[in-house]
Amino acid sequence: MKIGILGPEGTFSDKAYMEYCKKIGAELQGEYYPTIDEVFEAVCSDNDMGNEESCDLCIVPIENTLDGYVQRTLDLLLEKNVCIIDENKVSVQFSLVGNVKSLDEIKTLYVQFKANGQCRQFINSLKGAKIISTESNMESYYKLGDEEGAAAIVPHHIAVKETGRFVVENVTDSDHNHTRFLIVKKGLAKDNKATNAPTNPNVKEKVRVPIYVMPVEDRPGILFELLKSFNDNKINMISIMSRPTKQELGTYNFYIEIDGRMERLDVILDTLDEIRKSSDVKVLGIYKE
Repeated sequence: MKIGILGPEGTFSDKAYMEYCKKIGAELQGEYYPTIDEVFEAVCSDNDMGNEESCDLCIVPIENTLDGYVQRTLDLLLEKNVCIIDENKVSVQFSLVGNVKSLDEIKTLYVQFKANGQCRQFINSLKGAKIISTESNMESYYKLGDEEGAAAIVPHHIAVKETGRFVVENVTDSDHNHTRFLIVKKGLAKDNKATNAPTNPNVKEKVRVPIYVMPVEDRPGILFELLKSFNDNKINMISIMSRPTKQELGTYNFYIEIDGRMERLDVILDTLDEIRKSSDVKVLGIYKE
């Protein structure tokens, strides 16, 4: 079974892939792609037609402790014919590697655009350094090369392998930084349930239910009505985000994550049916936390 990974090797997505293999006790063949769009495209392509570029699953970042949600992942979860079957949380710590002898010598700093937001305090302390944004943490590392006066912010598990260069460990803004990754497969969640949803109602398992709510029309009170439906049925929302419909200014869809227990899954699904009377709803999956 093949799984698409936001590459190259050595990234936190790669780390999430290896930890997921341990979690499920299976070896998955990893295929690396340079962008989130290409990762989604790999899992959405038709593998039944023998497409060698296709993958059975993909793993993508969705949320970081310090930097919030990954907007492109949110967009593609709505736009593509996919569902979420699981998630994996990975500890994310960064270190600095440089071709210098001290921080004062740094003239150029390579840093991935999301890592920038997670190491802002340290980066702001570097006076006079030119900041160059990259697409991946490993790109930052490769661009560093032998460039004199240059440094790069890289994953801690890469920096610990350095023996001859200047290293500053743990430059992340928090010691408790994590990124949450989603495991995604092709196809919609059938009957409002992804394939690995808990099936035993007598087992008090926690479940995560991510959804998109797409209002049919823009009118006063629509968000209040949505929140009231969840409140009246004692359903816990752990997040809600408005996302532009990309059709008209001022119109939005709502990405929502519901946290519940298996014995109340029917209540959650009934509530979603109630919401469907005034809005379209896409259930992205139901899976054990």
